[in-house]
Amino acid sequence: MRVAVLLPLLLVARAAHADCDDTPGEPPPPAHDQLTLTRASFADLPGWKDEHPAEAIPSFLQSCARIGELADTDPVGADGHGGLAKNWRHACAAAARLKAGDDKAARAFFEAEFQPWVAAGKKGPVGKLTGYYVQEMRGSRTQHGPFKYAVYARPADLVEVDLTPFIRDAHARRIWGKLDAATGSVIPYFTRQEIRKGALAGKGLELMYVDDAVDLLFAQIEGSAKVKMDDGSTLWLEFAGKNGRAYKGVGAALKGELKPGQGTMIGIRKWFNDHASRFDDIVDQNASYVFFKVSEKPGAIGSEKVVLTPRRSMAIDRAFIAHGTPVWVDARAPNIGKTGTSPWQHLLIAQDTGGGILGAVRGDIYWGDDRDAEELGSRMGGPGRYWLLLPKGVTK
Repeated sequence: MRVAVLLPLLLVARAAHADCDDTPGEPPPPAHDQLTLTRASFADLPGWKDEHPAEAIPSFLQSCARIGELADTDPVGADGHGGLAKNWRHACAAAARLKAGDDKAARAFFEAEFQPWVAAGKKGPVGKLTGYYVQEMRGSRTQHGPFKYAVYARPADLVEVDLTPFIRDAHARRIWGKLDAATGSVIPYFTRQEIRKGALAGKGLELMYVDDAVDLLFAQIEGSAKVKMDDGSTLWLEFAGKNGRAYKGVGAALKGELKPGQGTMIGIRKWFNDHASRFDDIVDQNASYVFFKVSEKPGAIGSEKVVLTPRRSMAIDRAFIAHGTPVWVDARAPNIGKTGTSPWQHLLIAQDTGGGILGAVRGDIYWGDDRDAEELGSRMGGPGRYWLLLPKGVTK
């Protein structure tokens, strides 16, 4: 059984992973993509028998808590891609009864409650899978010494507009802008360059100051950060808003500057360290700017408003996939501490979105906040496939 869903490929704001970097020289995504779902079986999932599915249950239960806030007839995901909330009730209740760490029971649970579907875009079932992580920074509440780069809170006049109630085929699209008090209209917000040159100065928006501009840039790309403060405390930052301007990845801005193999965050950081005087000229090409707030919970917060689980949470394009959907991923991940990649086949939960995560088969795996996560997140990027696991009550 196959079903095709034709949807515009739209820019979607992400809560925990605000902007995703792109591969240098990579062409932009097509104006539209098409999701086709083909019925499959668990036997079709490569590596399923070797998986430890119990590890995905805590992440799934976090999504169940969010779905539990919906009325039975409320759609799950943009345009109801995940069916109705009532379709998830039985699976969520069954998951809550599972014993922690019981892989046999967890495997039986997924096989009993869910139907796998092969996901394919207009170019087929193979898409691009990347990774992200929590950027670590060093900060201070006051501006002094090396702590000179401001981390800004969300301005009071920055508004987010969900177009879904206004446009029938908005497909989760949202826009950001400045509320003009004089006219009551929403106009484009300041660009990154304008903010860097002082457009927000004197408004008391400085949450803190950090000592590395590249760290701050990567925190804005990833949408979250762990900050080791100069008083010995540790603070977590989460996405609070963005200026809504067009995003241009650092890799694209550095097209022609990077040597082959340098298009990772590690390579980009080295390039900036070697060409510090050109940092502003390069980064200002990306007009997009991300604002933060201090998180009440440790960890990265996804756009589903749950704490992301390392190696079990994934960002997707919610124009095609609903938050909370279990996704079986077949990809390759970097080998830690050495070159090359190895097969990586695991069950993840769709709990985040991103400005650069666009397309029917486009995913971004959350790796966590430690050193291994930084290496994996900054190096991962290549072809991959995935299967959506939808409750059996959801028919396609």
